[in-house]
Amino acid sequence: MRRTLSRTAAALLALAALAGACAQEAGQNPLSVEGDSEFEVNDDLDQQLDDEIVPETGLDGGDAPSSDEVVQAALADVGAFWEREYEDLYGADYEPIEGGFWPYGPESEQPPCGRPRPSYSDIAQNAFYCPSDDLIAWDDVNLVPALYEEFGGFTLGIVFAHEFGHAMQFRADVVGDTIMTELQADCFAGAWTADVAEGNAEYFELEIDDLDKAIAGFLALRDGVGTDAADPAAHGTGFDRIGAFSEGFENGLARCADYPDLYDAGELVIVEVPFTSEDDFARGGDLPLQEAIDLALGDLEDFWTVLFTEMGETWTPVSGTVPIDPDVDEVACGGETYTGDILVNASFYCTDDDTIYLDAVNLVPALYEVGDYAVATELARQYAYAAQVRLGNFDNTTETNLQADCFAGIYASSGFLVNRENQQLVLSPGDLDEAVIAFLLTSDSSADVDADDVSVGTAFRRFDAYRSGFVGGLPACEAILGTAG
Repeated sequence: MRRTLSRTAAALLALAALAGACAQEAGQNPLSVEGDSEFEVNDDLDQQLDDEIVPETGLDGGDAPSSDEVVQAALADVGAFWEREYEDLYGADYEPIEGGFWPYGPESEQPPCGRPRPSYSDIAQNAFYCPSDDLIAWDDVNLVPALYEEFGGFTLGIVFAHEFGHAMQFRADVVGDTIMTELQADCFAGAWTADVAEGNAEYFELEIDDLDKAIAGFLALRDGVGTDAADPAAHGTGFDRIGAFSEGFENGLARCADYPDLYDAGELVIVEVPFTSEDDFARGGDLPLQEAIDLALGDLEDFWTVLFTEMGETWTPVSGTVPIDPDVDEVACGGETYTGDILVNASFYCTDDDTIYLDAVNLVPALYEVGDYAVATELARQYAYAAQVRLGNFDNTTETNLQADCFAGIYASSGFLVNRENQQLVLSPGDLDEAVIAFLLTSDSSADVDADDVSVGTAFRRFDAYRSGFVGGLPACEAILGTAG
């Protein structure tokens, strides 16, 4: 984040798709389709896969299928999903992928997409749909095995659901700027994931609380900080890629199909914050830690003063924010005294003395390693608890925790829009992704001292609440507790 000077907002791009001209035959690729327009799973795949593929597949230390087997299962399940859904969505018969499915590597023959075929250096560590030859290809040496090892089997399913999404766009004659088509493909992947959660897939299985690895996978595939949105190779920020995925998961294919119209109308939420100065670039968009904290606290006071005025309320400044060292400090709150391990990584608002306490030895440095806006987001969440108390809500539930994340999302939106007269901070490149990474670090943990056994929510649920505040403002946050007017 940075001091208020100026802000340039631009659009984003998402997971890459290669769109070259493709005209050669599929040859002897083991996953290609020869003389038949329907993908056929290996005859023994059912026997090879002892259990359904879940987010922990490949990560839980037990016997796991190979990445090739997970890919084949993904292609089968995603293809079956579109065979069921395409006609209802677009009013035409579903057409299976005709050009085949092409794993490749540095020593293999490259996919037949273009004349001549692309060199490996052109498509290394990539997965793509080639519309000219109607094929899907992926690097099965330096991309897919690495994703599988780090994020598990379900992330591979999402990658191929995204590429199938591009194939469906081609069939439906969906055209438009790359930023729209890429986000729509992420939305389609979210809709497929929801279908899996409903129990409709043969090989994949999912519970909503298992989606945190999916978030981590999207972050691994996001653009580098400060990427120019006009770059045709840009993939998009993690914030918007996960947001599009979440919309598909929550609202289904019909919402995804609306993306072209939403984009044309300027209603598709797309956020890209490029660097605006050499100094900002040199710092990676981050302010020095203490300066970031001091400015964020002042800016949060201004934000809540403005928001409370809009609500017809009067904001009372928070009494203080106190850094703590778990090795030497103790905190009295709610009739109890907290010391030692319970304060490690702690961040909480104490109603008794109207004070925010943060572990300055462990938590704050860990968040700042992510970026200055990870620290600011944690402060915004604690200010949200103070706001809840000022509004008469003293409850401590998962829903109040999610509403606090939603309020933090409204604050982030203000940093993007620069919509306050006395605003001190605006978003820098990467800030929103820093907030998402912070959710992965602190979700469903004992970070809140006064939370007892109440969950703060999974990273996916917290992101959904955060983005709801960013997009929908106060009504979206009130709706979490059913208090919208």
